[in-house]
Amino acid sequence: MLVDLMNEMVRRGFQVGLVTWDSDSATPHYEINSKVAWLKLDCGDPSVPAPMSLRIRRLIKFRSFVKSFHPSVVVGFQSGAALFAWVATLGIKLNVICSERVSPDMWRYVRTRLHHKFFDIYLLRVFYRITTQFPEYIEKYPVFLQGSMIAIPNPVHKIPFVSNVNRYREKIILYVARFCFQKNHELLIRAFSDLQDEFVDWRLVLAGDGEYLVRIKELVATSGLNRRVEFLGAVREVSTLYNRANVIAFPSLFEGFPNALAEALACGIPCVGLRSTLGVNSLIREGVNGFLVDSNPQAFAEGLRRLMSNDELRVAMSEPAKAIVDMYEPQRSYGLWESLFWEASKQ
Repeated sequence: MLVDLMNEMVRRGFQVGLVTWDSDSATPHYEINSKVAWLKLDCGDPSVPAPMSLRIRRLIKFRSFVKSFHPSVVVGFQSGAALFAWVATLGIKLNVICSERVSPDMWRYVRTRLHHKFFDIYLLRVFYRITTQFPEYIEKYPVFLQGSMIAIPNPVHKIPFVSNVNRYREKIILYVARFCFQKNHELLIRAFSDLQDEFVDWRLVLAGDGEYLVRIKELVATSGLNRRVEFLGAVREVSTLYNRANVIAFPSLFEGFPNALAEALACGIPCVGLRSTLGVNSLIREGVNGFLVDSNPQAFAEGLRRLMSNDELRVAMSEPAKAIVDMYEPQRSYGLWESLFWEASKQ
């Protein structure tokens, strides 16, 4: 989404700079407009906690770039990057926007309650604005922060649909997600295992990579699903997968704006997700474009069963699913960002 936003702002005539923790040899996964000035900090391994000396080197390098680039506003994608930018630009007259990319539900899984309160109350208040992706996320933050928050959803682009007879000959459940704790693949495997004898002509296709990949492959093997589950690895052109799928599974525990889910709906594919997951429960409309279920394998299996067993229902849900493109029209999202940039630059 950062690359998408940068490229659009360049098209609108903005000068855009990008700072990342990458090495000088890094190349982007998605194409970045050549007009974007990209600084790769190239200071240590970003996946390893850095000593203070290395952190100071990064701050100095960032600050030097800011002074030469002369931005009107700085945006930190995720709170850690925003705080880094705020510290690095102390004394320089410009506003820092913190763009939170995950729902507040994340704190239930990855932070202690004490750290959660400290971060929200004492650190987020330093930013000029805090963006979230759904209005309901704002309600989860302390009241005194809500006045500085704004909801800007991700844009949902139309995805070219190629009619494919395999969608009707093959029966495929698709999940596009990184293999990690957050994405909750284990629940999906256990649910599909419960259905394997009932739906012998269905396969589960998993796209993505990540630190849980080996663990999930072992679970697939012990569940006797090796012939029924396909691992594709990281896929750049995901639209080709949507054009094959009949049902989308989305058991993620927490999200920001679930792009893979939105893209699948834009292709007219009904989905099953967790009722308790913020963001997911904003995009899936119960009984209209999919089903929301409780967070256990039996409930998830039942949600899948309702779609797998009913061809007519999947077809009926297809057109309502595509309406998501109109709900999250790209130009509206870009317009909200541009308005925020102009506002922040004039303060």
